[in-house]
Amino acid sequence: MSLARFLKFSLKQSPRQNFEIYRKLDDAKWGKLVGVDELGNRYFVNPEERYGRERWCIPAASKADMDASQIPPRWHSWLHKVTDEIPKATAAEDAEALHRPKWMAYPHYENYTGTRKASVTYNTVRPKYESWQPAAADRG
Repeated sequence: MSLARFLKFSLKQSPRQNFEIYRKLDDAKWGKLVGVDELGNRYFVNPEERYGRERWCIPAASKADMDASQIPPRWHSWLHKVTDEIPKATAAEDAEALHRPKWMAYPHYENYTGTRKASVTYNTVRPKYESWQPAAADRG
């Protein structure tokens, strides 16, 4: 990042906002708030940025807990320019717009793999292979 870009970034917003953006994104960005999803993620746009960097998200989670699965599908499609339509604000309107079947999981939840909330299957079938237990001879 150039010094001119960093100074322009520093003057656009308050020091508190600058610190949060720089800490979470590791980049100097400023733009117009477009929306907030049901998880608390905030989405921004800045048409002055170069192509591919004009839309971004500041996650609600802390830096250690950030994960790409914490972005709902409709906002993901907006971020990646699949659609230019900004997703609706409420979860009820979002579900209605998607015409979700009743069996589909909603509201959107993050990927819990590797955490205590991870889905663990319970197996009732005896394993086909058993681990080898060597017979230890006494060396006495």
